Amino acid sequence: LANGLKDRAKAVLIKQVESGASNDDIFKAVREVEKFSILGGANLQNPLLPGNWLMVWTTSNSIAGKTRPKVFQTNTPPEQLIDMENGRAVNAETVLGIRNAVRADISPLTKNKVRVQFREFSVGPISFKPEGDKFRGELSVSYLDEDMRISRGDKGNAFVLLRESTQRTAADRIWKGWKESW
Repeated sequence: LANGLKDRAKAVLIKQVESGASNDDIFKAVREVEKFSILGGANLQNPLLPGNWLMVWTTSNSIAGKTRPKVFQTNTPPEQLIDMENGRAVNAETVLGIRNAVRADISPLTKNKVRVQFREFSVGPISFKPEGDKFRGELSVSYLDEDMRISRGDKGNAFVLLRESTQRTAADRIWKGWKESW
């Protein structure tokens, strides 16, 4: 019964994102899926966490690329590689055939939250390292299963991601649908 309700909540969330529903409606659907975290899963020790994830929605206009001219927006979902064992994460996107990436060190703070220290930014072959610890934050896993992850950042942003290895086609379709609503 719980799995059926969880799957229904996830389907509603995906439909809301893909149809370009309002952020309020999508956020409501996010909270419905997050309720199923009481079944376990939303923690850093979960073996489902590492891997490559595709962001299909976020409350952050700048991270999504909404604030950029259309020509500089990514046509495919931004990627996030999580490597808990080595304490690394990479956020990447491809714009006009050029791969842009941000590399970070991640370290556990609680059972479901990491500290994020951004170490290197790159645009194509050009990279630079920021000075000091100015570029840092925190990220919590608020829902996690085989195919979906929901995370929340310390700046109030929420993110919905799908596993790249099993959900690439769906993620591309959902991203395209959401992007059409911008």
